[in-house]
Amino acid sequence: MARMRAIVFGDDRTIRLEEVPVPEVGPGHVLLRPHFCGVCGTDLHAPSMTAPFRSGVVMGHEFSGEVVATGEQVRGWEPGTRVVVNPNGNLCGACGACRDARFNLCRSAVMENGIGIRHDGGMAEFVTVDPRVLHRLPDAVSSEQGAFVEPLATALRAVRRSRFRLGSSAAVIGTGPVGLLVVQALRRAGAATITAIELSAFRRQAAVDLGADLALDPETEPPTALFGTELEPPEFVFECSGAQGTLELAVDIVRYGGRVALTGLPSRPVEVTATTVIGKEVEVVGSIIYVEEFPLAIDLLAKGAFDIESLTSLVLPITRFEEAFDALADPVSTLKVLLHPTQS
Repeated sequence: MARMRAIVFGDDRTIRLEEVPVPEVGPGHVLLRPHFCGVCGTDLHAPSMTAPFRSGVVMGHEFSGEVVATGEQVRGWEPGTRVVVNPNGNLCGACGACRDARFNLCRSAVMENGIGIRHDGGMAEFVTVDPRVLHRLPDAVSSEQGAFVEPLATALRAVRRSRFRLGSSAAVIGTGPVGLLVVQALRRAGAATITAIELSAFRRQAAVDLGADLALDPETEPPTALFGTELEPPEFVFECSGAQGTLELAVDIVRYGGRVALTGLPSRPVEVTATTVIGKEVEVVGSIIYVEEFPLAIDLLAKGAFDIESLTSLVLPITRFEEAFDALADPVSTLKVLLHPTQS
């Protein structure tokens, strides 16, 4: 049986490079050769998470690739077609969320069948998927850009869920890749002012380069002291870090009657002062992955609406995955790291 290299989440909760069998193509599945796969913060923190990674799963949920072969029941997908994978597209079609067309809330798709978390993903030389999760990449979108469709769709969802209005002010807490994509989306949506709040000087500069008007270091420039005195409180705040204390910060700095959108996933429960939320009539809105934002992200990339190249810090073969994970853990000099599964 032919074998391939893959990044596997082991039974002992370690991440390692293994030789595994090349997956067989079932009658209703498509065999892909991944081109580029982004390393996500979820991947980075997988060993310390109690869920949802399945032991033995091939990791990687932000990836582009090409069709290699199809099962006998598959129609419409030809070998050589470049694609991007929606890792949360294995919908059950029967739950309340699916019936209400809120597909991002389908537990089966997200928690039980997520690609790269429960089902094998793109950090491998080959992977099989259900054709329902495939989206064609137009010629105007490179395979490298295709690896950013998933995080861009997540950022677009957060902005759309916030009901952001043209000419409004905004603050973005946490300017990792998703936060920086939110900054770009807000700038293109006509934000009057965008303030980034970020501990890393490197990432603060990236935020300014990509459209923020101002970037604050919360350790030396306390946002709670500046907003309401030297700075006008923002009408919208986007929490993109999931760090402890940032939800409280968002509620503190947002304007009275403002809206806070949460998209950063915290590793443990966070606290917020309810009297502040009530007293200021703050609306707190959660945003999880995407629905129609996935094809929208592809379309916007094809139009050149987002700067993806500035977000790519490193592209490495999967044989150097440890270097990739270590780099991502260092926000001093790294934004996004891509793995090239078929590169030596």
